[in-house]
Amino acid sequence: MPGPPYRHLGPLPHLTAEDLREPVRALLADPTAEVTGWTGEPIGYESWSRASDGLYAVRGTASGDGGDHAWDLVLKQARHRPWTPGPRDLARQIDDGGDAPADWAYWRREALVLGSSLPYAVAGRFAAVRCLGIVPGPGDRLRLWLERADGLPGEAWSARELLDTAQFLGGFHARSLRRPPPSRPWWCRPFLEQAALRGRFALIERVADAETSADPAVRGLFRPGTATALRSLERRHAQAVRTMRSLPAGLVHRDLTPRNLFRTARGTVAIDWGQAGLGPAGEDLATLVLSSAVAADLDAAATLALGGAAAARHAAGTADEGGPCDPQDVALAYRLVAAYHFGLPVVRIADRLLARDAASRAETAADPGTRRRVAVMTALLEEAQGDL
Repeated sequence: MPGPPYRHLGPLPHLTAEDLREPVRALLADPTAEVTGWTGEPIGYESWSRASDGLYAVRGTASGDGGDHAWDLVLKQARHRPWTPGPRDLARQIDDGGDAPADWAYWRREALVLGSSLPYAVAGRFAAVRCLGIVPGPGDRLRLWLERADGLPGEAWSARELLDTAQFLGGFHARSLRRPPPSRPWWCRPFLEQAALRGRFALIERVADAETSADPAVRGLFRPGTATALRSLERRHAQAVRTMRSLPAGLVHRDLTPRNLFRTARGTVAIDWGQAGLGPAGEDLATLVLSSAVAADLDAAATLALGGAAAARHAAGTADEGGPCDPQDVALAYRLVAAYHFGLPVVRIADRLLARDAASRAETAADPGTRRRVAVMTALLEEAQGDL
C-alpha cells in the first residue's frame, strides 16, 4: 500500500437515524431527541497519519422534548493501515511504520485520548474538541463523532491569535503538570524518541557535500558549519533524550499546526489528538510556533522573534494558573524540539538538491522560499548547540 500523504475525498458513508441518534442527543443534551433529517459531505484534506480514514461534515434536524433543533457534527473515521516504509520514507516524516500502541500512527490513540476525558481534566481556554461518541466498525475501523469547531481556523490567524493561544496553552500545561495524566501504553512517543529520526541522521553527510560543492549556487545555500551542527545533533541525541525525560511531563498534543486549531469565543479548540502523550510543555510550544511560522513563510529573524514572544505569553499563562511550569524548562524543550524536528529536515533539502541536474540545482538554490527555509532551519540548529 502506498505511503503518506493520504488524501480523502470519498462520499459520505451510509448512515442511519440510529447511527446519528446518540451523538445528536449528546450534542443537544436532550435524551429524547430523534433525528428527523440530515445531509453531509466530505471535508477534503491531506493527512500524514496512516490512521486517518476520512472526515465528513454532517448536519440536520432533530425533534424532542426540548423542541426542534438544528445540529452540526463532524464524523472522523480512523483505521488500521499497515505500511512498510523505505529509507527515503523515514527521512520524509516521523512515521516509522510501526503499529505498536506507542508508535506515531497508532490508529486507536485519538479515540482513547478523547474517550478518556483526560483533555477535559485540564480544560480551560485551551481545550480539546468535544467528542460525542466512539463507534467501532468492521475491518479495524473506528468512527469518532465530534462537535464542529466553530471559530477562526488557524490558517487565518494573525500573530495576535497565535500569541493568545500561546498564553491559553500555558494555562493548559500548568493545570496538566499539577495533575498529570497516568502513564498509558498508548501515549505517543516524544519527537526526540521517534525511531524515524535515524532516517534523517543518515543524510547528514549530504549537507557536508553541499557545503563543499563545486557548484557555487549549492555551496552558497548552506552556511559553513551546518553539517558540524547536524553531526552534533546525532552525536548528542541520547543525551538530548535524557534531558527531555528529566523535564516535568504533562499532557501534550504534539501536532498544533494551524489546521488543527480554531479560535472561538471561549478560547482555542484543538482537534486531532492522534499524537498526544506525556512530555514537557516546550514540545507543544514548538509545534504551535514553528508550524505557524513555516505556514506564514517567516524568515529566520521573524521566526526567532515569534518564538520569544510566544514563550513570554506562555509563561504569563502558566503564571495566571499559579505554575508550576518553569519557563527555562519550557525554553529548553522548545529549542531541542526545534532542532531535531524542525531543523534536522534541512538534510532532505540538501539531498534533493544534489540529486538534480545542474540547471535545476541552480534554479532551486536561487529560489527565495528555499533560501528562507534553509536559513530558518539553520538558525534553529544553531540555537540548540549550547544545549547539547
